[in-house]
Amino acid sequence: LDVACLSHPGMVRSHNEDSVFVDAEAGLAVLADGMGGYNAGEVASSMAISVTQHAMVRWLDQAQGRPASAAVRQALQESVQQANLAVLKTSMLQPQCAGMGTTLVVAVFSGDRLVLGHMGDSRCYRLRAGQLQQLTRDHSWLQEQLDAGLMTPEEAAQSGYGNLVTRALGVEEETLLDINEFQVEPLDLFLLCSDGLS
Repeated sequence: LDVACLSHPGMVRSHNEDSVFVDAEAGLAVLADGMGGYNAGEVASSMAISVTQHAMVRWLDQAQGRPASAAVRQALQESVQQANLAVLKTSMLQPQCAGMGTTLVVAVFSGDRLVLGHMGDSRCYRLRAGQLQQLTRDHSWLQEQLDAGLMTPEEAAQSGYGNLVTRALGVEEETLLDINEFQVEPLDLFLLCSDGLS
């Protein structure tokens, strides 16, 4: 697994609320995009990355070999739930962090498969044989409007509500992480990114 990471605050904000962690040897990549207040978004994304990666790396070390998909899914859900509670608790106890949360996308590579979890509007794409395919589906107000047929893609692109997520980590006590599995082929390229890129 060859990996590369890049983060940039962009052209609009003076600070960067994205966080990323990659462990090529463990086959783990985690990306988060924080939200809420000037510094709170950075706190939320950093905490989510830290807790999730520590829990998953520890689990992967103990699992050894190639664990079953169901076991990886469960470990992923439990790791993200730990991160969720850590962010939520900090949000409740520290006034400067009130209302913070973060999107999250987590990739666990094992042999020829990818177990992918996500929450919010951070995405994962796969480039295969020249075709770029979005593997995640945004948890956002706009996506709900598109799915319900209430808005066209063209109308969605012009909407001013592109950043309204309907699911995020650190907002409620229970997380609802979408987890899917994909086959990995030689030369596949996977792109995990925040909405600042997509």
